[in-house]
Amino acid sequence: MKLARRIALATVLTGLLVGAIVLFVPVSRVRDALTLFDPLWLLPLVACFLLTFVCRAARFRALGIPLSLPTMTGVVSVYLFLVRVTPLRSGELALPVVVKRLCGTSLTHGFTAVALSHLSDLTALAVTTLIALLGAPDVRAAIGPLGTALIGLGLGAVIAGYFFLPGLGARLAALLARRMRSPRPALAERLERMSRTMDDARVVARRAAGPVCFWTVLQWAAAVGSFWAAARSVGIDVGLARIVLGSAASVLAGVLPVSGIGSFGAFEGAWAAGFVLVGVPSGAAVASALIMSAATFVTAGIAAGIAVAVGLRKHGNGAIDNQQPGRGAT
Repeated sequence: MKLARRIALATVLTGLLVGAIVLFVPVSRVRDALTLFDPLWLLPLVACFLLTFVCRAARFRALGIPLSLPTMTGVVSVYLFLVRVTPLRSGELALPVVVKRLCGTSLTHGFTAVALSHLSDLTALAVTTLIALLGAPDVRAAIGPLGTALIGLGLGAVIAGYFFLPGLGARLAALLARRMRSPRPALAERLERMSRTMDDARVVARRAAGPVCFWTVLQWAAAVGSFWAAARSVGIDVGLARIVLGSAASVLAGVLPVSGIGSFGAFEGAWAAGFVLVGVPSGAAVASALIMSAATFVTAGIAAGIAVAVGLRKHGNGAIDNQQPGRGAT
């Protein structure tokens, strides 16, 4: 019943979002924009998108997942595809489960790595958005001083969250556990486990901050390359700053648990709204969103299929790096 409710909710959400796009952007404008489509731009789009898989895999390794880079890249391929096809991003559970099967890393550590990677993505999004605003003064004026200030505050909050929230949460959970030990022993035990988990997250976040930052920057650069190629495929030429600003909303939609079936609707709506904001005609904005969504969906599906058929089934002793005892365990 729970799965049925998730699927129904995701289907309704996708239908509403797609309906909103069709309502506000005439199909004829999208069709006219698609006549300009140049398939040669699919080559850099797909190449940059696949490079983000490698960067994500390297970042998970930096966060303590003890798999070789090729194997981890295969895991990331499966993970990203499942996130796209499962309702309400329930595919987020896939990576910790697969990693536990392959190398024994605990589910707790797997979920910690996924959460920290999302925080890194949000930080990169905020930083690049602020930088892009400097290169697009008219967009900055449209957002206004308040909007710019809110983005800056959000950046500070995300960075602080990456470094400090796990530690604060661990101390708070430990304090509550001590107070609940007598009246609610079962609850106290859960709080103690939560405290240990968050303390582990704090240690991992600080230890891996440098490598995580490095791979996140490379991943984001590759992602922007794929966004640029998708926009250019239908003749959108608004400069790199506006490409970053236009795609920011779709990136945020990809991090938050708001997507429907296959992320269709949420991604296209956020992408189109962002590009219209930076001055792109609505038809071209929706057309580029459809191309980006379709290309990445098919690429992720093919990569996941190859990973399952070739890489992960042949997982052997070489997949786990030589490591010091305890690395990647929680």
